[in-house]
Amino acid sequence: MSNLREILERHAESGQKLSLETFIPDRRDSPDEELVADRYTLIKGSPQSLRFLGELLIQFADGDCGCTFDIHPQGAGAAHFSAGATLGIYLVKEPCQES
Repeated sequence: MSNLREILERHAESGQKLSLETFIPDRRDSPDEELVADRYTLIKGSPQSLRFLGELLIQFADGDCGCTFDIHPQGAGAAHFSAGATLGIYLVKEPCQES
């Protein structure tokens, strides 16, 4: 199994990008109904970039890479996000077994 760095490097070279947004779906049957503000995180990307996210999550969960991990479009990991992206990914493994 690849480690996190290998997964990140492989995906950065692919040119495929992720986009994360907050999203409130409009589930009203008519415009007269009150909009219920259920908030979601919308994750958009090509099949290859969604596969990257899946591999990243699995490696973080199963690997010995600490208790937290993050990538952000305006910081470390910017190569993985589409232009204009503003939301990043912050993972926390619980319970933390760091030594």
